[in-house]
Amino acid sequence: MTKLILSAGAALFCWSAGACAGVITSAGSTTVQPAMKACAKAYKKTHPNIQFIIAGGGSGKGVKTIGRGKVDIGRASRAIKAKELAKYPDMKTFKIGTDGVALVVNKANPLASISSDQVEKLFTGAIGNWKELGGDDAAVHLISLGAEHGTYELFSKRFHLEGVEQDGNLIFGQGHAWIAFSQDIALNKLAHDSHAITFASVGIASDYAKNSDVKVLPLDGVEPTAAHVADGEYRLSRPLLVMTKGEPQGEIKDFIDYMQAAECQAIVKKLGYIPVR
Repeated sequence: MTKLILSAGAALFCWSAGACAGVITSAGSTTVQPAMKACAKAYKKTHPNIQFIIAGGGSGKGVKTIGRGKVDIGRASRAIKAKELAKYPDMKTFKIGTDGVALVVNKANPLASISSDQVEKLFTGAIGNWKELGGDDAAVHLISLGAEHGTYELFSKRFHLEGVEQDGNLIFGQGHAWIAFSQDIALNKLAHDSHAITFASVGIASDYAKNSDVKVLPLDGVEPTAAHVADGEYRLSRPLLVMTKGEPQGEIKDFIDYMQAAECQAIVKKLGYIPVR
């Protein structure tokens, strides 16, 4: 089987836009990463000579690396900021889907739903024990993505949180959240901690919940489903974007066109995201 991610040695020589013919490099949002990997795998069936290097790093890294021409395709799971557009005026964006951000707890947690007010109080430390919400007499363990992630940016803005990084944690007033490098790490840690809470992409969290000890919570009485994200009833949502430096050409354009076409959009839908088609 042909690998989608090249070896570290190959990456050293190809880790810049256009450095290697037949190699497409990408960095950025870990929310968009699974969709790109799955679409790249499908794309290779008809384009076997194309190789992919698909790294994470968060939406902020996706903007910076494409803005500086370090990769062929950047990825972001949030809207591009005005200051980023001003800094990188030749950056082009392409929407491949929409996703929501869900609150996630361990399946052993008796909490069946959560309100926006409760989320804010949990993460700021105003609620520090699960018994205040009808749960166990146990301290709340907070897990957060780092500030470079688009998922974090949407979450923190929605719940009026300003985190300060300190010793591997994000400090939200009295709330101390352990920083996870990726959503997979956050959800895996949550699956082994019955007193933890985190947030993650609706698509990734819903898929993870099928095979692990985590559950996704309704927010303000609305289930975080693909249908509710699509119709706007679940309001904690954001666009899924890929970006290029200037108008895409050649292989890069062909692959982006493919990501917006029917076959890849079906993959996006299967992963639990809302396709653009």
